[in-house]
Amino acid sequence: MRRLLTLLVALPALAASACSGGTPAPAPSPSAASSATAGTTAGATAGTPGQPRPPRHLVVHTVRWRLPYAVARAAVGPAGDGRYTLAGGLLAGDSSTDRVLDLDPAAGTVIRAGRLPVPVHDTAGARLGGQLLVVGGGNASEQGTVQVRHGGAWTVAGHLPQPRSDLIAATIGGRVLVLGGYDGTTTAMSAILASEDGRHWQQVGRLPLPVRYAASVVDGRSVWLFGGERAGVEQRAVQLVGADGHARVVARLPHPLGHAAAVRLGDRILLVGGRPSADRVTARMWWFDPSSRRFTPAGRLPRPLADTAVLTDGLTDGLTAWLVGGESPSLTDRVVRLSLR
Repeated sequence: MRRLLTLLVALPALAASACSGGTPAPAPSPSAASSATAGTTAGATAGTPGQPRPPRHLVVHTVRWRLPYAVARAAVGPAGDGRYTLAGGLLAGDSSTDRVLDLDPAAGTVIRAGRLPVPVHDTAGARLGGQLLVVGGGNASEQGTVQVRHGGAWTVAGHLPQPRSDLIAATIGGRVLVLGGYDGTTTAMSAILASEDGRHWQQVGRLPLPVRYAASVVDGRSVWLFGGERAGVEQRAVQLVGADGHARVVARLPHPLGHAAAVRLGDRILLVGGRPSADRVTARMWWFDPSSRRFTPAGRLPRPLADTAVLTDGLTDGLTAWLVGGESPSLTDRVVRLSLR
């Protein structure tokens, strides 16, 4: 977790004014949208039987609508009906925010959705039992809170066994797994935790390479972890974690990378942006094939981007996702749409 009011990039930071639930956000300022078609293809369409299926092309498009404020390192999760919840995050001035937004990216609408009891950034979101859990994170120090929304109000529903920021939270098989992260003293946390309710946690395994700031994707009953950071150094390991907590290193990235985003589009995983080193943000994208465990170039984003939130829940047949906010390297309010066409 970046400390408040410091310039140390390798360690993460957020507090801000609250928002009343249900109040529409300010209208987005008009700006020209930009788009680019990546240089590689991904996925396939259902072609005529007996004939090769035409490949799909990755299209990267900066949409016109924006967030009401620039933010990075927030928790995110699906809210149903094509909507998503964005909670907490890092604001300008290295302050942790308690703001919560409900987003409909297809419609380009943003609604303010209350405030967290504990402002956090470098947090993680996971949906469990129809609710979004905002797990851990940090502000002036690392936090272990598990925050949920009941009706229109957010509450603290439980706590992790230890404070943890810079973590991954993923829902698999009716429970949430917590992976990696930082407790304020340990270089990176190895313990893999699991919970069926957000209140009671047990250790179910250990990461072979403990990291912070890894990119992650749920794939069936497993979670892929890409890169991350350890002792201030970006990593190349690709780790595969099963629902039972068994974890192993199965591949290596083309280069060290932390603070990236990952999303499944079609039958492959797209790895987006991130930091090759603590002082540099990249616009590069890579395709990862889970079957062959190989990487191929996937073009570039319109601008470098790290610590962004990924919106995806399968409502668009797994062919569309959005990157919301992030660092370019300064905080941004922009939204980028990724789609296979």
